[in-house]
Order: sequence, then C-alpha cells, then structure tokens
Amino acid sequence: MIIDELFLLAKERAKGKTIADVRIGLKYTAVMLNDGNCGLTATLSRQLPYPFPYPGDIIGKDVLDILKIAKSIKILPSIVGAATINALLKTNERKIVYGNVLNYLKISKEDVVGIVGAFIPLMPAIRSKAKKLYVFDRYPIANLKEYHPDWAEPLILPQCSIAIISGTSIFNRTIDQLLSYLNNDCKIALIGPTTPLAPDIFKKYKIDILSGVKVVDAKKILRIVSQGGGTRNFGSSVEQVNFILDNQLLHEKNGSRRL
Repeated sequence: MIIDELFLLAKERAKGKTIADVRIGLKYTAVMLNDGNCGLTATLSRQLPYPFPYPGDIIGKDVLDILKIAKSIKILPSIVGAATINALLKTNERKIVYGNVLNYLKISKEDVVGIVGAFIPLMPAIRSKAKKLYVFDRYPIANLKEYHPDWAEPLILPQCSIAIISGTSIFNRTIDQLLSYLNNDCKIALIGPTTPLAPDIFKKYKIDILSGVKVVDAKKILRIVSQGGGTRNFGSSVEQVNFILDNQLLHEKNGSRRL
C-alpha cells in the first residue's frame, strides 16, 4: 500500500527528531517537530471516534514512535501519524512550482472530470472548462448538483479523463482502490494540504500532479488549527506548491505563492 511506502520514507528522515507540538483542530491537525518543520492533515471530524487514546502523551515523544500510528486502523491516531509524515517530507525547491493546481492541470471541453473530496473553491472554474463534472464524497453536499456518494466511484470514475483526488484518501486507505478504478489515459492530480509531497513514490503510481502546501510559519499554523481554522484561514502561513510529474502539463508561467 502507498501508506507503507510513505512510512518507510519518513522513517529514514526521523532519526533524532521529536514531537515539539501537536494540535488536533476541528478541520486540520498539525504536528511540529523539534527542528521546526510542521505537517498538516485534514482531521476528518465527521469520522472521529472518541476519546483520543493518547491525550497528553505525544509532545516530547520520539518521532519514530508517532510515525507508527499513521498505520493505525483508528482514524484519529492515523491522522496524527499522517501529519507527522508530512512534517518530515521536505520539498525540493528546484522541482516545485507555486500556485493553484488548475494553473497546471489542463482541462478542456472534451474532459470528464471526477473529484474525490469536496473541493468547493475549485468547482466553478472546473465547471466552466469541462464537459462534465462528478463530485464524490462520503457525506451528502447540500445544493451541489454534481454530488455522488462514494459508493458510485467504481461506476463513474472509469469514464473520467481527469481525476482530482484528495490527499486524505491516502490516510483513510482508499487511494489504492481509487487508482484501480481509473483508465490508463486518465490524468491524475492528488491535491490538498494533506497531500504528502513525495514525488518519487507517486510517480510510480502514474500520478501527474502532486499539489499540497509547505508550512512557512509553523507557530501561526498551530494557532489557526487549534482555533478551528481551515484552508481559507491559512493565508501567508503556507505556500501552495506543486510537483508536476508529467512535464506535458507544465504551463509557461508559475502561479502566485499564496493560497
């Protein structure tokens, strides 16, 4: 599974690192390491069991110990472990481009687009460009005409020429199955702040674009997350970064650095 490959990659970078801070917010979870690096993961609050099994016992722990819970079958420990993995995955500045993923993902009136996860801010632009749009989510989305339940994914995703998949699919263990539904010619973008920026892993799975965030102000992110903030609140505390794994998708100009 992809999660196992990410675990092994993060494990190589974990030596000597400890957990400096962790915030489990309503929308996102943030983990900061003792070297100042910070990782984010969507909290998936609708799916959470209570109580969290490790209250008060994470800060100061060796990163290797916390990495192990990324593979937990319980969603909240998995989320904390996932944020820890993301904190360990440093970006290679020479290989990234900045800005909105739609600056680099070419969508035409011939394309049928499937979005796994409700990325509401992207939808108006995609509607205006694509022939057809489908949006899949576990929970109904009011007033969204393109909404389909997640059980419809194997029925509809094979028809899509472009798939935009939430990075949370990695840590809820659905990514491997989702990729199996897609046809060989489908362009795939893995997006959102939860997305692990590990291009060498995802290129093997024919992902065309990795679009995530780099935290540039960890202390501010910790405050925002712990006070219930989400992507619209991150502002200049993060940079939206993209790895273009298919060079044919590159546009001539980079996007702006802010979300």
